[in-house]
Amino acid sequence: MKTSKFFYASAAFALLSLSLTSCLGDDDITDPEIIIEPPVHGVFVLNSGNWGANDATLDIYYPSDSSLATNVFYSVNKRALGDVANHMLIYGSKIYIAVNQSNTVEVTNLDLESLATIRPKGELDQPQSPRCLTAEGGSVYATLFDGHLARIDTATLEITAKVPVGANPEDVCFAGGKLYVANSGGMNDVPDSTLSVVDAATFTVTGTLKTAVNPERVYADSQGDLYVKALGNYSDIPASLQRIDPKTGNTATILSNDNLITALYKDKLYILSSESNASTGWKAANTKFIIYDALTEKVTSENFLAAGTNISNPYSLSIDPFNGDIYIGTSDYATNGDVYVFTNNGKPHGSFETSGINPMGVFFINR
Repeated sequence: MKTSKFFYASAAFALLSLSLTSCLGDDDITDPEIIIEPPVHGVFVLNSGNWGANDATLDIYYPSDSSLATNVFYSVNKRALGDVANHMLIYGSKIYIAVNQSNTVEVTNLDLESLATIRPKGELDQPQSPRCLTAEGGSVYATLFDGHLARIDTATLEITAKVPVGANPEDVCFAGGKLYVANSGGMNDVPDSTLSVVDAATFTVTGTLKTAVNPERVYADSQGDLYVKALGNYSDIPASLQRIDPKTGNTATILSNDNLITALYKDKLYILSSESNASTGWKAANTKFIIYDALTEKVTSENFLAAGTNISNPYSLSIDPFNGDIYIGTSDYATNGDVYVFTNNGKPHGSFETSGINPMGVFFINR
């Protein structure tokens, strides 16, 4: 298999635009030519940045030697990624990045070379603000915050259709021939509490499912059950995680707390459950590291990390689908975030500082 490489002949430019650091300590860079290899097995770290600052960044972490290449989208394409990167998808031979405030879906090859910049617009030419992405059957689907789901042709890299869904849609997932869209209604006085059900073949809305208030994330297990993380109303209704039978619409609440961060791996939901209220100074406290088995419908662990582990300011949770390693991003909303790496049995495996604020997620490649 051929592995592409990026070459930077100028060390001065490289030090400005791309830094290579060891997660266990800083290494001096003396070679005038810096060579970066896109990972064969590695992780991309997407940093959302600050609203209005146009400072979203993308990093590559190499688990084989715990090294980090920072701000790689800029280094390859000589331009900023944009304003508030919200989600990323690796599908086939391409990478798709939803950049919400810039109103773009950036599409690159696996070497991060730009292939297209998709700018979804409404009937009055207004920006539609892409939020989250999924893929199925040769198409990529993007939720648009103005209340639509868009279908993108992966060959032409053009939007081929849009369908109206609910207010301010966030996540979308595919299961059993259907696309399930989490309608947050987050910009409304009263948030939404529904999933739109879209038939993938006809790309039409065929129904809705009731959820808890302000649904943000939606997952499907191997049996077709859905799991929805809802944010609540930030007041008297806490965040919650519920299971939904899409055939009957029956729901069951698994847990609730002030703050929940979730990820699905091999029919197990990994959950960071924290208190965050006036008594904690609105910072995450008393965090539990929970595993919920979707098939047995039981909590199997309340501490999937090594005993004594404490994570301040948890912001994101990602699980490597190829080996089960755990990545937890942290943010204080003001300075560059950190990512903590754990093995699949919860043992610490290092940490690194990212190139940007708010590491919203880690995305994995194995080629």
